[in-house]
Formats: sequence, C-alpha cells, structure tokens
Amino acid sequence: MKVLEEYLNYIEKNKKLSKNTVASYNRDLKKYVEYLNERNINLSDVVENDIISYLIELEKEDISVASISRMISSIKSYHDYLFFNKILDTDPSKNIKKPKVKRVDVEILTEDEVDKLLKFEDLSTPKRIRDKAIFEILYGTGIKVTELIDMNLEDVDLEIDYIYCGSGKNQRVIPLCETTEFYLLKYINESRNELTYPEEKALFVNAQGQRFTRQGLWKLIKKYAKEADINKNINPTVLRNSFAIHLLNGGANVAVVNKILGNSNLSSLQLYLKHIDKNLRKEIKEKHPREHEIN
Repeated sequence: MKVLEEYLNYIEKNKKLSKNTVASYNRDLKKYVEYLNERNINLSDVVENDIISYLIELEKEDISVASISRMISSIKSYHDYLFFNKILDTDPSKNIKKPKVKRVDVEILTEDEVDKLLKFEDLSTPKRIRDKAIFEILYGTGIKVTELIDMNLEDVDLEIDYIYCGSGKNQRVIPLCETTEFYLLKYINESRNELTYPEEKALFVNAQGQRFTRQGLWKLIKKYAKEADINKNINPTVLRNSFAIHLLNGGANVAVVNKILGNSNLSSLQLYLKHIDKNLRKEIKEKHPREHEIN
C-alpha cells in the first residue's frame, strides 16, 4: 500500500491531477488491489490475463462502460508508473484496450430556463444571497464544482473583474460579466461575514461557516433545481454545458470558450458544436477565408 500512496502523491504533485481525479484513481486501485489479494496474486506476478479476469468480474457487477473505461485508465497508469520506476520488471497492462464509450448528447438549459433558475426573487437572508452568487458563478463562468469549492476569497479580483481558478492542472484567469460580478460582490460585502469567520479562506462557505463539500454543493443545486420546476436533470455539468453553448450561439470564438472552460484541447468541444445555431454555421461557412478557394 506504500507504493500506491507514492503513486497517488506522484499523480497529484507531478502530474497536477485534480483532487477529485486522484480520489477516483485511489478508489479504483484499492478495489483492484483487493481483488488481487483475495486471489493471492502478488502485484509483481500480475499478468495480462489477471487484469482481463478482473475486468470480466466488473462487467458481471453491471458496472457501466464509462466506469470500466476509467478503471482501465487507473490500472494502466499505475502499472506504467511501476514499470517506469523499475518497481516491476514488466507492464502487464500495456496491451489492454479501453472500451469505446458511447458519448451521450449534451443536455443543456434554454436561456429562458436559465433565467427561471437564476431568478431568486427572495434575497433577504445571507444564505439566499450566497446561493444566488453560487449559481451566477457556475453559469456565468462555466467552472466545475470542484473548482468553485477550491476557490478562496483571495482568488477574486473585482478591480479588474476576474476570478482566478487555480484548481488542478487547468489553472486560468476567468473574466466576469457585469451580472456575475454584481452578485459576487453583494455576497462578499453583505453575506459572507455573516456566515463564517475572518480566518476562513474559502470563498463560499456552508451552514457551518466552512468550505463546501462536493456533496453539499450538489444538494444545494438540486434543491433550487426542484424549486424552479424545470423538467430536466439539472446539475453543475448542465450549467457548464449551457454556459458554453450559449456563448457559442452568441458568436463567441470556439478557442476562447475552450480556454475559459479550461479544456486541454479543442476536441473537448466537439459535442457542443452541433448545438450552434444554423445561422451561425452558415455565417462561418460564408465568411471563412478558405471557403471559396476551390475553382
């Protein structure tokens, strides 16, 4: 288990993977190691068939293809680390292929639905002001829940209308629109000091005055989604997708949107592109500098 701890420390500190990703790898690999121990298989003796047998067991448990694909990534990364650092002489996972995950369509909210979700007519309490600011930040910047949770008060610079997102490997500076800035400033000036203590660093705090947990923030989002009475599975990813697609439909540059979201490459936005209005697609085709080069 000491080797596993060293590996997890390596991917967090050297590979700069987010805490959430490291936690997922930890769960996957503990389950994998438990499987080996139950069958008295030493890590140094693992062969390809042992890994395949483990994956077959996972399929019997009716685990989703996406989860199995992630587990294979965890196992391959771990064995690659062990082989590269000469802890093991071979890498039994090198020929294991990940199953193709069927990519589902991106679910988004319409702009009218976003307005309904973010309406917040009652801002009479510090918690309501906080919650309004949270929703405005999630939709107004497209950041992930883990990134919002990790944000500290010092990551906000309202003099130049930016927030600093320093979570994981996709560190970036994100501009704030006027509405997002207004409600974030209202929370900081009118609400935050009522909810926590001066020494607390977290930007957004829960009922105990401490940094939100991932689960706590999800519950908060589900609560307001239910109140809004929108017949969709509203979650942070839906807000992030909606932010991206609404920007693209408004004519924003794809590369700029990708950079704001912190995606590592443009292919991450392929699922979004089909949602762009037909008029925008037509304009891109008509105005592209190479569109009329073929005689």
